[in-house]
Amino acid sequence: MSINKTAGITTWLAAAMFLIGCSSSQQLQSSSTRNRSRDPRFLDDITLEGGGRATVETTASGGRYRNRRTDAPINGQGLQRKYSDMLGITPQSIENMPLYSFIEDWYGVPYRLGGSDKNGTDCSGFVQRLYEQVFGTNLLRTSVEQFNNCRMVWDKKDLHEGDLVFFRTHGKRISHVGIYLANNFFVHASTSKGVVISSLDEDYWNRSYAGAGQVPRSRS
Repeated sequence: MSINKTAGITTWLAAAMFLIGCSSSQQLQSSSTRNRSRDPRFLDDITLEGGGRATVETTASGGRYRNRRTDAPINGQGLQRKYSDMLGITPQSIENMPLYSFIEDWYGVPYRLGGSDKNGTDCSGFVQRLYEQVFGTNLLRTSVEQFNNCRMVWDKKDLHEGDLVFFRTHGKRISHVGIYLANNFFVHASTSKGVVISSLDEDYWNRSYAGAGQVPRSRS
């Protein structure tokens, strides 16, 4: 066999392997994307863009919202449309604009044990800071203390915006807390995603749900 013919066969084989590899990669990526889109837990994607700026992208039924933390805040109607889509309620149901402005400002802040600011926050630190700034109420620091100082609400049908929702994620002790919004959705600081909105209907949160509580609100 001539050298030219051998080189031609080698080139053809290399090209064929490249095309097969690209096709397999695309199939895997497409499969991963489809699986992710069906997962109800993924209400948001947090990515880093050039310069290290955090970008929060939220996919909701009917639209896609993109918000960089360095951008100017969106207006009231924009907040209503965004969060009503995420929660599956009407825009007119979004009435507490200070609450949703706070959530918008903190959305995607990373989790940090013992933290309570935008450099990083844990679940009870986030709840404490939100109640302080939105409701003018000072809460105790830990999820256990917050649980013990609430008037308990056991039936999910009786939950109202602002109620605290508690979870036992490790054993029998209260170990996680969030703030109820509407339609079984709540906002919280998760260990994996930071400040995010999740649903009580998701298997994980439904299994670990320990009840909810109403906080007496008063100006200090």
